[in-house]
Parts: sequence; C-alpha cells; structure tokens
Amino acid sequence: MKKIILLIPLFLIFGALTLEAQTTILEKEAKSAGISLNIPASYTITDNREKVYPAEITDEFPLPDIAQQYGVKPSQGNTFFNALFGMISATFEHNDQECIVLAYITPGRNGNNFGRISNDSVQLEIFNHIYFGRIKHDFRYGKPFSGASALDALELYPMLTRYPSKKAGNMFNAAAMVSYPLNFRGNVFKEKFTRGKGTVIGKDGLEVYLYFLMTDQSVLKFNKYLDEFNGAFVFK
Repeated sequence: MKKIILLIPLFLIFGALTLEAQTTILEKEAKSAGISLNIPASYTITDNREKVYPAEITDEFPLPDIAQQYGVKPSQGNTFFNALFGMISATFEHNDQECIVLAYITPGRNGNNFGRISNDSVQLEIFNHIYFGRIKHDFRYGKPFSGASALDALELYPMLTRYPSKKAGNMFNAAAMVSYPLNFRGNVFKEKFTRGKGTVIGKDGLEVYLYFLMTDQSVLKFNKYLDEFNGAFVFK
C-alpha cells in the first residue's frame, strides 16, 4: 500500500514535467501575463520552447552587436532583421504564404507618465496603455541606447495609425492599439518579404507586439491579416 501511495505523486510530478516540456514559450508568456491565447484559423504557428531570433544566423550574417541592435551601425540581410526584431516568441505563417507575423509579449508591465503631456483624450488613452520604448527602437528614433522620453512619444505619436479603443476592446479586450510601418531599408526577409507593419496591443502597460511581414502585393491586405487575429490575444 505504501508503494502505491508513493507512486502516485511521482506519476503526477512526471506528468507535470511532461506538460511543461510541451508548452511553447508563447503559451508560457501569455499565461504569465494573464492573456488568453487562441491561434487564428488562417495561421499556423511555430512550437519553439524558448525565444529565438527570426532569421537564420550564419557566418555571413552573424548575430548583431549592440550598435547594430540600436541602428547606430549598419547591418544587412539576416543580421539586419535580427537587429530590428531581437528575439521573438513565435512566428505565425498565413495559409496564403504571403504574410508571416512575429509575436512578442512584454515580460512585465511597462509604465510611463506621458499622460501628463497629452493633448487630447485619444492621446491620453494611448499614452496610458502603451509604452513607447520598443516603438522608438523600431523607428530607430532619437537618442540611441536609451528608452523613450515624453518628447520622443509626442514626436512619434503622429507616425502611428491609432485604432478606436472600441476596436481594441472588441478584438482583444485591450485598451489601445496602434500600428506603424517598418523600414526594411531594402533588405528582404526569406527572399520574399519586403514590407512590414508593427502592431502594438496594450492595456495598463502590458503589451503584445505583432510584426506583420508581407510582400509588395500582400501589404495591401494588411487590414485583413490584422482582423484575422481577432480574439487571438485576450487581455483580462
């Protein structure tokens, strides 16, 4: 009887470890952030267990150094994309093979006090729920090796496409959502994708970043690709 009692907890521990090993990094991050994750039917997703660089690392295109990560030093090819996006949590590939989406969930709640300099209620809403540090990095804007200042946020704000809070709420139960173009500077991802759009979904400083990589033709369908993520990330 004692042997049976001892076997039960060992079985439970082994089962829990097996489930943990099968859980992807995106699932772990979503659970930790209190976000419900639902994979869109029109996309397939990678099952990586840890963060990865989106582009292959080779002798010709090594990992970017810190100057390249901040855009101070030029980079090309795969090194450029790894510098721009850093390590990501998952890649979604659309069924039409004309769009891939790199996903990243912030590891904690970011914060700023930019609301104090907002000019209207829409701007206040975005400043209260979205942290501009990664947006500044994506634009390679302002002073390198530093986060976003209030003035950086004010200057970057007009460059963003701002979605109504109702749309952010309906799609993700979020409070704010913005998108902006990504400048690939002539580099081509996977010999195919020439255009990009960054999308940030935020609520109380917690953010999901989705980077849509598209062709010259499929970029015209960006709104469709974004709408297909409806309900993919549901905030508390």
